Amino acid sequence: MLTAQPRSIFSWSFTVYDGGDPLAEVDLSWFRERGSFHLAGHEFDVLRTSMLQGEFALHSAGITLATARKISPLLRSFEVCCQDRQYDLKAFHPFTRQFGLYHDDRPIGSIRPLHLFTRKAQIDLPQGIVLPVRIFMFWLVLILWRRAARSSSSGGS
Repeated sequence: MLTAQPRSIFSWSFTVYDGGDPLAEVDLSWFRERGSFHLAGHEFDVLRTSMLQGEFALHSAGITLATARKISPLLRSFEVCCQDRQYDLKAFHPFTRQFGLYHDDRPIGSIRPLHLFTRKAQIDLPQGIVLPVRIFMFWLVLILWRRAARSSSSGGS
């Protein structure tokens, strides 16, 4: 199981840990829904490939490792394709920040905040999914968490 922690109180950049050891540095772009992470000396880029369809891709060294497509504009959920498999990554409930990973409609993992008022996260995804793709799935959840934080902070002004 992996954990993730923001680098500072206002940051949307995270360090992902395996136990107590830093594993990857995840950076979200400030202006667009794109980002990158560094893992074992390799750089991985995440970018939005379609503005209208809500499609994202994970790239490294010019190779697409995984893709994700928003299932519905109204639901917080993605269809993630990698290694000739398809997964659904979706919120457990409309009012929670917890996400479940499903394969063939069976729950196989989760990404959730450690506590109600924190952005520290627990990433409990199957080891059969390669590590860069698990971090890509965490990045997708981060995008939705950041959208929710931005919309709630601008709602009162």
